Amino acid sequence: MSPGTRDDIAGLLMSVRRGEAASLEQLAAKAHLSRFHLSRLCQEQLGFPLRDFLAATRVDRGIEVLLDGHQVTRSQVEAGHESASSYHRAFVRHTGMSPSRFRTQMGALAAHLMRHQDDSSTALAAVHRTFRPEDHPQPHALTLRVDGAAPKGALFVALHPEPIVRGEPLLGIAMLGTSEHLVTAIPDGTYYPMVVEVPRAADPRAYFQMSTNRRQLCRAPVTFPLERPTTVPLALRELLPTDPPITLNLPKLFLDAVSGRIDLRSATQDKWAAPRTD
Repeated sequence: MSPGTRDDIAGLLMSVRRGEAASLEQLAAKAHLSRFHLSRLCQEQLGFPLRDFLAATRVDRGIEVLLDGHQVTRSQVEAGHESASSYHRAFVRHTGMSPSRFRTQMGALAAHLMRHQDDSSTALAAVHRTFRPEDHPQPHALTLRVDGAAPKGALFVALHPEPIVRGEPLLGIAMLGTSEHLVTAIPDGTYYPMVVEVPRAADPRAYFQMSTNRRQLCRAPVTFPLERPTTVPLALRELLPTDPPITLNLPKLFLDAVSGRIDLRSATQDKWAAPRTD
């Protein structure tokens, strides 16, 4: 491998997605580099650790096996986990559900989201936070605008300190019937804006396997507090080899909102905290 060009790294990551390499050791041997050197190059080029990409890809592979109707044990093996406990922990960390619960509930979760996608009477935004919004009002608002969304599609927009989201984002918004969201409360810090589109589909598999979904990851992070009101456009595009895997359980996020476990509203603004006027 040449000295760490982005195309070289993209080729390596595609070999991971195809299942040709499943560990840091295998990738390093393929690139003829030490594990340390390869990890450093990937961090510099991609902005996230290679080990996180590998962990998310393994869970993604396990999700594919469950969607094919196989048992959790086979999913564990295909994902490259030797022990059931380690697989359980990794799966929960990335999806918010255990593999067994994922397998038994994925059909119902997908059907629930389909029904809401077919109801165009109200624009909905399901807002998930890992912080108390009233504790973190911002002086200037951030508008997240998604461009090019398909009709009836669901959009999942997130702001997170890292390009790879494990388990739950710091701020996540599942949107139906709208393509904009106004963020007025978030802890001060630096975050990567990202979006994935979940189009209306007849096959429930499409709601959990995100490898072909259009997305966007803004490689230039946004830092709060903002100096002025700002709009970040997120133009949907096809998967790039250097994109991190998406393992979030998006139908579950929306179901949690409908069930009252997270905030659901019919407006596009984050109304928990209004911008200060000082």
